[in-house]
Amino acid sequence: MSFLSFLHKKAIIDEDLYEIAQKKSDEESYICDVLISSGEYDEEDIAKLKSEFFGLQYTDLSEFSEYDGFDYSIFEQFTAIPFQISDSIIKIAISSPTNLETKGNIEYNLALCEETKNARTLYYIASRSKIKKKFKELIEQPSLNIEQILLKAISLSASDIHITPFEKMLQIMFRIDGILEKYKTLDIDNFEQICISIKVMAKLDISESRRPQSGSFQKFNIDFRVSTHPTLFGENIVIRILNKDKSMISIDKIGFLQEQVDYLKRICTFSNGMIIFCGPTGSGKTTSIYSLIETIDKKSRNIMTLEDPIEYKIAGIRQTEILPGVISFADGIRSILRQDPDVILIGEIRDKETAQMAIRASMTGHLVLTTVHASNSFGAISRLREFEIPDSLISENIISIIAQRLVRKKNGVGRTVISEILKITPKLKELIGMGYNHSQLNAQAEQENFKNLYEDCKIKLHNGIIFKQDAENLLLTNCG
Repeated sequence: MSFLSFLHKKAIIDEDLYEIAQKKSDEESYICDVLISSGEYDEEDIAKLKSEFFGLQYTDLSEFSEYDGFDYSIFEQFTAIPFQISDSIIKIAISSPTNLETKGNIEYNLALCEETKNARTLYYIASRSKIKKKFKELIEQPSLNIEQILLKAISLSASDIHITPFEKMLQIMFRIDGILEKYKTLDIDNFEQICISIKVMAKLDISESRRPQSGSFQKFNIDFRVSTHPTLFGENIVIRILNKDKSMISIDKIGFLQEQVDYLKRICTFSNGMIIFCGPTGSGKTTSIYSLIETIDKKSRNIMTLEDPIEYKIAGIRQTEILPGVISFADGIRSILRQDPDVILIGEIRDKETAQMAIRASMTGHLVLTTVHASNSFGAISRLREFEIPDSLISENIISIIAQRLVRKKNGVGRTVISEILKITPKLKELIGMGYNHSQLNAQAEQENFKNLYEDCKIKLHNGIIFKQDAENLLLTNCG
């Protein structure tokens, strides 16, 4: 039975109207329009009739719960909207479920979303006008200017701002404690002015939208780095917030075990050698290395840094920011070595020349703290070998390698570190000098009670410090 026949059987339409509607290509839309224009029925009445006919519950969307980070715009074309989402069930309001292709497209798009791909779908009937009104409420919020966005991000201690245009909406998200969180969804009409404002501040070409651009600006005594990237619906903009005045986290509160903290503080008293922090972007290397620098006696030791960029201002030390085309890491090390330093912080070893200069600095009576991009502590050794540093120099100059990741604390306040600390013992020095590979070095380290990232992660999960999901995600990655 069709919806038209259902209305005829209930005597809502007479025989004449029934026969006329049957001849229309879209009989359902036609008869609904006729009933509404008659003044006897409104859209909510029609929706309730459809609810009865299809055997689906009716909703007026008054219990709508917005799901942060969810892209609702992809459903507007189907006149359907997810209005409640849980781990196992998605409730979707739809104006008419007769089109199987529409339902197929809805479920296809849900399957593409990580948060909803395994959920069960329940359909409800809602009026077309209520669905359209809800979409309008979602995307037509008051406009924002860029200063409001920046100030809000700073107040929430966000590290990055993501400004993403979609077909009909503009989404603004903040990265807070490593997690992207939705801030605002605006009408797409707001995008052009926000984009131009950012480009002007960052001294980018406002007429160029087809190529990626990068720049920077300073506002509220804070540095912002801007990256644009062309996408289907406009330029995706990411703004990194570099608040040099933000408070330093004590090495005791980062998440290292107390015995690890004691060890790190002790090796910072050494007069020479190299301490390396490693991990991917966003793993907290910079925070850890700054916090460790803070433990060093600044009155008796000359501490100098080379950074790109300077992320914290530290009283009592001499900080230098790398300037492309003016001063490189390698050039900066050469200059610093003539400044009688005791401790040198090198923001990152990125190339062969910087690696060679860093090793030279540690060989000539300086304590060097630095970072490299490597997934684990043994990978840092491989990275130095890629930079053509001889095994003998690696073995003689490295004091310790610390690999780390950041994960959310279960108490919901900030993040904590998952780490491994490879102490370069006399036996490991010998094996590194002989060119032993990753697995051979790991076997020796395990004999000396080395605990890798996996083990530290399991300990913090067992102790209720981190979320199970975060631990599982970390353990699935190649980090041990």
